[in-house]
Amino acid sequence: YANTIHMSYFAITKDSLPNYIEETRMLAMKHIVKANQINEEIFRNPANNAYGLIYDFGGETATNFQFFLTDSTHHFLVGSLYFYARPNFDSIYPATVYLQKDIIHLMETLNWK
Repeated sequence: YANTIHMSYFAITKDSLPNYIEETRMLAMKHIVKANQINEEIFRNPANNAYGLIYDFGGETATNFQFFLTDSTHHFLVGSLYFYARPNFDSIYPATVYLQKDIIHLMETLNWK
């Protein structure tokens, strides 16, 4: 299956972090009508000053995985995994699991510059 990991970076300005987090949460919750479940997992990597949240969707959603990372003062990174195929959870599940491991590796090794 063809896929894309869409990522966007934003420099945090005064008081913008809560807005970025809320926009990311709202984007994830748009999938609630199609998702069988939405698992949220907190991500912490103090060694790299990276903190965030992972959304793992079950069911026939447009995306099966979304995340954000931030250092809480300067950087905000948000990403989503999309497949160029009709949502069929059973069919894309193996590819989703494989790509999720790559995304988690990216999250674990991210260094802000």
